Amino acid sequence: MATSPEISQAIRLRLMRARERERAQGKLLPEDDDFHETIRMKLDGRFDSQQFWNFSRCGHERIFRTCENCGDVQQFPYRCSLKWCPRCAWWICERRRKVLQLWSSKISQPKHLVLTQRNFPILTRKRFREHTQALAKMRRSKCFSEVRGGCVTVEVTNEQNGWHVHSHWLIDVRWLDMPSVARTWARLVGQSFAIVKIKDCRGKEYLREVNKYVCEGSELAGWPPEHILEFVTAIKGRRFFFPFGSLFRQGKEIRAELRGLRPEAAKCDCGCGEFVFEDETSAILNEIRKGKQRR
Repeated sequence: MATSPEISQAIRLRLMRARERERAQGKLLPEDDDFHETIRMKLDGRFDSQQFWNFSRCGHERIFRTCENCGDVQQFPYRCSLKWCPRCAWWICERRRKVLQLWSSKISQPKHLVLTQRNFPILTRKRFREHTQALAKMRRSKCFSEVRGGCVTVEVTNEQNGWHVHSHWLIDVRWLDMPSVARTWARLVGQSFAIVKIKDCRGKEYLREVNKYVCEGSELAGWPPEHILEFVTAIKGRRFFFPFGSLFRQGKEIRAELRGLRPEAAKCDCGCGEFVFEDETSAILNEIRKGKQRR
């Protein structure tokens, strides 16, 4: 039989996990729901793909978790995990924020660098690929030779004056030759000049800037349907976050450290930690099969 301290510790752990679940569920904010539904209605009939089907199910359907020991069933909202989904973007960024926060605590000279490119009228997969290729070349350029490591996040906006693709960098470097950075970046994107900015960021406010959403849900929902379709088609399968140097090398170690800080996975009230996960369709079909077998 468990002693009183052991019981108290078990209760504290269960309360902590319950709070974590409440905070996670609280992230499904009403405005995110509104943005999601607006985007879904604008894409309906225009974006006929599996990706749109998953996006439409997000937040509407449920995932059923069945305990393999006692058969207890719990329900959780289905998530599409798409980078541009207003319901999912927050937790994708939250996972990344934890990695960046831990890595930046280990370095002494963090800088926030912004590289911009001129707006263009049409966003295509080719145009987006060219931008990310320019970022890769920038990381290998001479003006970045003193950069020990970091990451770059791509952000896309459209304020009715064309597509604006730009990048936010978190880098570990004592000093950068910004005129050389501006010239190099302008050459890589085929411009005579480019606007670039840098900021020392030893505080923590930089994390939100560096760890931006691919596109804010409020902005995406406000675009006309043809712009939303153009955007989701151009970015399909594309990466928006690129670690390099010391951050890339330490990535495995940092993720392992974060796993060690994570609360133990919640168990069923019966004490079992083995579950079967099913979507609504599979759960209904299995219930029908069980009913037939009982007859």
